[in-house]
Amino acid sequence: MKNNKGIVFPLIITILVIVIIIYLFVTIEQPYVECSKSTTDDLNIKITEKLTATLDSNKLKKMELTKTIILPQDYLKTDDYLESIKFSLEKSYEYLEKDEVEVFKYDDRIIAKVTIDDDETVILNNIEFLEDDDLQIKINSNTKSSDVVTLKIGDSYTEGELMVRMKNNGYVCK
Repeated sequence: MKNNKGIVFPLIITILVIVIIIYLFVTIEQPYVECSKSTTDDLNIKITEKLTATLDSNKLKKMELTKTIILPQDYLKTDDYLESIKFSLEKSYEYLEKDEVEVFKYDDRIIAKVTIDDDETVILNNIEFLEDDDLQIKINSNTKSSDVVTLKIGDSYTEGELMVRMKNNGYVCK
């Protein structure tokens, strides 16, 4: 009988340690980097991008991007400009699955929300507006262009490396 009592206590301690280790692995947070950039161009159009990138084993695992384009009152007399920008954004994200992209139109702005976690690419800092008798939007979709920032799921980055890359491209990161 004495033998059984001596085995029970170490067995309970072992099970407790295993449960604690499993709990820690399940609840451990994956590191993420949150960066944003806000610019106002010569036409007084404000473009804001917010990117949240989740890293797993020093690789990009998931990215959530929110792009907001706010038009000044000069371009809000009709709904045409907002509709045109919304249409252009939807077309520029056609390469992604439909459930990964949502584009919303509000009174003075367009908001695009992109969430990717498959082997896909997202292009940042790629919108420019021009005025030549009318407002025109130019979206650079060239992933090799030096004017844009391109990130792909599976790219290798540590948190620090990703933050440095984004900061070097004008983003503010936390």
